[in-house]
Amino acid sequence: MQRSVAIERKITMLRKVTIVQCEVGRQLTRDENLLIFKQRPDFLILPEYFNVDPENRDNARNAGETYERLQYCQTLSDRFRTTIIAGTAISSLAGRFYNTSYVYSRGEFIGSYYKVNPTEKELLHGISPGTEFSHFEIDDVRFSIMICADVLDFENFARIRPFESDIIFIPTTSPFRPTETIRDKYERDQTIFVDGAHRAGSYLVKGCAVGNLWGGTLQGRSLVDAPWGILTRISPDEEDCPRMMSVVLDISELREFRRKHELVRSHNSQDNAC
Repeated sequence: MQRSVAIERKITMLRKVTIVQCEVGRQLTRDENLLIFKQRPDFLILPEYFNVDPENRDNARNAGETYERLQYCQTLSDRFRTTIIAGTAISSLAGRFYNTSYVYSRGEFIGSYYKVNPTEKELLHGISPGTEFSHFEIDDVRFSIMICADVLDFENFARIRPFESDIIFIPTTSPFRPTETIRDKYERDQTIFVDGAHRAGSYLVKGCAVGNLWGGTLQGRSLVDAPWGILTRISPDEEDCPRMMSVVLDISELREFRRKHELVRSHNSQDNAC
């Protein structure tokens, strides 16, 4: 009886995550809706700037359309009975504009996160930085959000670590780099995302956009990794294509890894002190 209870508990800590790699500024297609329905994910992530006009960078205009666009995302979360990280939108607060990610679960608003590290272009175009990271909990799974360039400040992973987030969702728009080699891409995955996952003690789920945004071409390099390595990613020959990718994450395995890692670190610190 005890063994069966333990097995049941482990099974309940398996969570399916689906990444929608797509163009921004549009609704999901009929085929994309059907695929999500068949996948039945626990979590669904859309790319950065999913809820903006990709042809017009006017913050006031995009912020004015945010409510309607987010209502659509809220409807998706209810339709699929899932928790959706709704990419990002432009929000307006106290006369400032922010690149903001919103979270909905089964039709209910859960919370939001303001990008802490806007890019130089974002700052130039009037996007203000947020001041702190947020964390959430749904069905016993703890998660946080970083947005795109947040990952380039490596200390951000250490700042999130005390939350003990099981998953960090990362809505992203990545500019196309014509001179970049496949080796360059994989090395960056390793140095930013695998190392970042290890520092945070979390799974990282990066959901990218493809197509064009405000005159620039994007590359969709969506991936899922763990502190011990890449679990799955979009191949370089598909980084310009809309894709949907699902992976089942073992939350219990991650927590066990995190527990053991912290014990080893504590033990080494004592040895060094002696």
